[in-house]
Amino acid sequence: MCDSVFVKIMFFIINRIDSSYENSFFKKILDFIINAFKKLNLFYENSISGRAMKKMTELLYNSAILGFFFRKGRLAKWYEESLVFTAINAAVNFPSRLLKKVYLKFEDVFLESKIITLVRNILSKMEIIAGLFMVLMLIVPHAKWNNRYNLIIALILMALVFINTIIQRNWVFNVKAMDFTLVIFAITVVFSCIVTFFESVNFLAFYITCFMLVLSMVSFLRTENALKTFIEIMLAGVFIAGCYGMWQVVTDAVAFDPSLTSIEQSEGLPGRIYATMANPNNYSQVLIMTLPFFAAVIFNSKSFFKKCVYLIMALPPLVSLFYTGSRSGWIGLAVSIIVFTFFAQKRLIPFVIAGGILMIPFLPSHVYYRILTIFNTEGDTSSQYRVEILQTVFPMLKDHAVWGTGLGTNVFMRVVNTYHQYTKATPLHTHVLYLQIWIEMGIVALLSFLWFIYRTIKNAVICLADSTKEMKNILIAGVSALSGVLVIALVEYIWYYPRVMVIFWVITGILLAGISIVFNKNRKLSES
Repeated sequence: MCDSVFVKIMFFIINRIDSSYENSFFKKILDFIINAFKKLNLFYENSISGRAMKKMTELLYNSAILGFFFRKGRLAKWYEESLVFTAINAAVNFPSRLLKKVYLKFEDVFLESKIITLVRNILSKMEIIAGLFMVLMLIVPHAKWNNRYNLIIALILMALVFINTIIQRNWVFNVKAMDFTLVIFAITVVFSCIVTFFESVNFLAFYITCFMLVLSMVSFLRTENALKTFIEIMLAGVFIAGCYGMWQVVTDAVAFDPSLTSIEQSEGLPGRIYATMANPNNYSQVLIMTLPFFAAVIFNSKSFFKKCVYLIMALPPLVSLFYTGSRSGWIGLAVSIIVFTFFAQKRLIPFVIAGGILMIPFLPSHVYYRILTIFNTEGDTSSQYRVEILQTVFPMLKDHAVWGTGLGTNVFMRVVNTYHQYTKATPLHTHVLYLQIWIEMGIVALLSFLWFIYRTIKNAVICLADSTKEMKNILIAGVSALSGVLVIALVEYIWYYPRVMVIFWVITGILLAGISIVFNKNRKLSES
């Protein structure tokens, strides 16, 4: 392979690009822009507003209220030392520990086999296998995708991790990385389907799939390099799906659908693209959860060539987002950018906001007019429909606020059908993730989910101070991705489409794995 003429030519081109960059006109332009920003930043720091913002940040950081929310607590430590955690950890890892004892007795015999040695070497790179599965999940068109594939992927990854816990040293199911609030939420999911089991079993399978994926991810993403490799491979799938979305734009493959958009408020709007997902909103949610990681990879890349590659790869999905016509997606993008900037370089927030406002007149006309409809709720059929759903659902919520109706949208539809309908047809769901969780699974499920999200973001923020630059960028990307999609979840039931639900938990798994890597590294340093 190394002797290939093609490979030699490619390496020659790459080296030429890297070496010529220092003296290039492009670098001079970049240096000019960077120096301009430095001067603006210096001006801002010395301005009244800059000093006021710095003082406010210091007051907030040292305040007791913010300290309660963003400093280490004791609950996690108590949980890790509790009998409950010990029992769960022992139960999950008992089969592999038992089989590992047998394997270690005959390890010398097994290692004489070239096949077993090859299997060990392949399975030690689980991040590559899982990344390729993610690419598959992202690029297969909706018409060809079966929700069973999600479960199959989760089962395969769990099985491979299980094999690794037997044949590899220092491999275990990383139960400790699964926060106790996630355990509580998982328990409420199981309890919510007891009464309605036969109606809820398919939806229970979706949740089990997601929980298995998270457990497997925090178990095989054991190092910073493994985490970076997984993310980089996953982004290849986002890029391919983005190219397909751009193909839909260029060829006008998607016709205007009046069921998705109000005709009166959509003058000049082309067909809303959806790439490989079920509809435009689903696709925009996937993009909001994955686009921030392009920024992390670009900032983490040490070579100019790799930065350019991932910058180019980010363009098709980014442009595709504006052609989804998803207003909630655009708001989610704005939130993600602001959150990313806040944690990466908070001094740039005024410039980012100003830049965003200045860009509005230069947006494509259909995007500009679509944004304006956000502020015209009276004539917006989508907003009116959501209000009608809430009017239908609130009486139902009063009756089922504590225990919920039972897991699954089919149970929800059956129960809501017994109430007065403000909508023309029985709503499929509430269009609000948090409200849907509450109605289906009860108040404990909602509170445990919100608690889990809060603790995940809190722990990620805590880790920023003790992380490498690369890990810091990954954690910031994860926090901004979750922030963006959770804002969308205020007006969308983002888990209605199982693939989006799975990707949500994959992003959560990335964050939990990153937190676990940082905590373990700091624990080893403190013990040494």
